[in-house]
Amino acid sequence: MLNLEEEKSKFVFTMKVDIRWSDMDELRHVNNAVYLTYFEQARVYYFQEACEWNWKEIGVILASAHVDYLRPVAFPNPTYIYLRTSKIGTKSFEMSYLVTSIVNGVEKLTTTGYTTMVLYDYATSKSVVIPDFLRDRIKTYETVEI
Repeated sequence: MLNLEEEKSKFVFTMKVDIRWSDMDELRHVNNAVYLTYFEQARVYYFQEACEWNWKEIGVILASAHVDYLRPVAFPNPTYIYLRTSKIGTKSFEMSYLVTSIVNGVEKLTTTGYTTMVLYDYATSKSVVIPDFLRDRIKTYETVEI
């Protein structure tokens, strides 16, 4: 079984998720499709905090996403996303996610996932090599597998 505290210790970045009424479905929990929006929102804040990303210079696209739903997230339980860059390649990098909720005073793991992100030049419509300065910023922010 996964040790939540041990897993959380691998993550430098955490943010609280504001669950909106529209995020929930008729079963009164967050709809499965919304998790990708939560991941996206966390990435935006992560990129700003970890590497001061300049969106006008370097683009990034989502190449793939994987989500494992372990238990439902429901309003009004406080919910958090833990995010890290788990691997960096030549033109792409993998980001790992943990989603937790506080249920009856106990933090419980609700969701895990990962995405593959590709650096992209929108002017040429081609993937590009991750610049050294960006790689260095991420590796300074946290430990990353290469």
